[in-house]
Amino acid sequence: MEIKVASINDWPSLNLFYNKIYRQNHPLQNKLFWEWQYGDPNYGRSFICKDDNGEIVGHVGASFGGGIAWIINVFLSEKYRGKGILTDLYKMAREYHPLAATAANDAGLRLYRNMRWIRYHNLVRLVKINPICKNTFEEVCVPKEINAVKLNHKDNHYFKQPSLKGIEFIGQTTAVDQSEVGGARIVDLNENLLFEEEAWEMGYNWMDYITSWNDLKCRKLEEKGWQLDSNTCVPWLLNPLEKGRYSNISFLSETALPNDFIVHRSYSDHGRIGSL
Repeated sequence: MEIKVASINDWPSLNLFYNKIYRQNHPLQNKLFWEWQYGDPNYGRSFICKDDNGEIVGHVGASFGGGIAWIINVFLSEKYRGKGILTDLYKMAREYHPLAATAANDAGLRLYRNMRWIRYHNLVRLVKINPICKNTFEEVCVPKEINAVKLNHKDNHYFKQPSLKGIEFIGQTTAVDQSEVGGARIVDLNENLLFEEEAWEMGYNWMDYITSWNDLKCRKLEEKGWQLDSNTCVPWLLNPLEKGRYSNISFLSETALPNDFIVHRSYSDHGRIGSL
C-alpha cells in the first residue's frame, strides 16, 4: 500500500482510474487537463493511494485558491473503506492549506457531517437575461455567434484551462464564453457593471454570476435586474442543457473562515470545464 502525491509519471495509472470511476469524457481523462488541475503545486495537487499491485484505489484532489485547499474528486474503493486511508489523504491536502469544499454530493455531505465540518449558506447564482429576449428557455438558451477575436483571455491560471474560452469585457470584468447555449458566465466582476451593454452588443442572451451569499456585489446586481437563477429560464447545467435544473451548490469548510470570505468562481471545481 502506497499513499503519495501524484505526479505526471503516474498518468498511466491515473488514466485507468479516471476511466474506471468517471463517466466518459470527464475532463480528468484528458492529460493536459490533469496537468492544468494538479500539475502545478501553486494551484492544486492530487493525492492517491495505490494497492500492492500498483493500482489506484483511493484519490483526493485539491484545488488551491484563496489560501484554501478545495477538496474535489474524492473516491475510495469500497474494499478499502474504514481503514483510515481517506484520513491520510485529507491530511496530505491539509499540509498545503486549510480545507474546504463546494458542490459536495450526498455522500460527501454525509462524510463532512461525520468529520464535523461547518456548512454555510449554499452559493448564490444570479442571472441577467438580455432585455430584448423573453424569459423562455427556447428563446434564451440557444447558440449564438460571437466574434472569436474576443474569446482569447488567458491572463491567469483559471483561464488557461484546456478548451475554456475566456473573455475580458470593459472595466476588467471577465467571463467564460458559453455561446453554444447563448450565454457568458462571469468570473471577475467589476462593480461598475459597464460590461452588460458590451455583452448584449456582442450577441449574448444571458449572463450569470455565482458567489457566496455574503458577497455585497450581489446587491448592485439585484438593483440592475439580476435575479436568482430559479426565477429565470437559464439552468445551471449546460452540457448537456438540463431545463429546470438550477444551482444547488453547497459550501463547507473544516475550520471557520473569516466573515468576509467570498467564494470566487475559480475556486473548487464548480467553475471548471465539465461543471460549467
